[in-house]
Amino acid sequence: MRNINRSVRAGQRIGILGANGQGKSTLIKTIARALAPISGEVTEGKGLNIGYFAQQELDVPRPQDTPLEHMIRLAKETLAAGRSGYVAAREQDLRNYLGTFNFSNDMVKQPVGTMSGGEKARLVLCMIVWQHLNLLLDEPTNHLDLSTREALSVALNEFEGTVMLVSHDRALLRAVCDEFWLVSRGGIEPFDGDLDDYQRYLLDEAKRSRDDDAIPQEMRIA
Repeated sequence: MRNINRSVRAGQRIGILGANGQGKSTLIKTIARALAPISGEVTEGKGLNIGYFAQQELDVPRPQDTPLEHMIRLAKETLAAGRSGYVAAREQDLRNYLGTFNFSNDMVKQPVGTMSGGEKARLVLCMIVWQHLNLLLDEPTNHLDLSTREALSVALNEFEGTVMLVSHDRALLRAVCDEFWLVSRGGIEPFDGDLDDYQRYLLDEAKRSRDDDAIPQEMRIA
């Protein structure tokens, strides 16, 4: 990607669209500081706190600890850091929140290291969403079951901060995003339409590609 000049305002909820390989994940990783920009710079607003989740990068730092222990420690650290809007959370409140991500009964006291990849993904998402950070989500629903996808959708709709979302889950995109950006041919532009319009766009692009392939090489205009 080159010559990108886009701004994100507080509270925007942006779905990132584009065919595979066009650079959606690269865009998210660059904003999240996981990748350095090739050129230019990324300017961050004062007090910006980014929560970045990618399905392939599950960072649960203490596999011997349980989901409840992770949440208790997170709550204490957040309160000690003086983050505005946070008060001491009761253990039962944290249990209830874990329950919204399908951690209930014995699961809240199961060592994370013994859990499946999907269960670890649920816990990471739970911890990120609980902190009310500005969220960058790259395919967050891969390997999540339907009830957890619904829980994530509800949590994101209750969240008042900024969201940028890459996902093939159209139900989640419809439920969460107010606008869309299209990543295509090395650029980023607002997409003027909804997901049905995007489906028609993909069909038109596929037809155009087939038509181009049918033209003999010597007849093509550079």
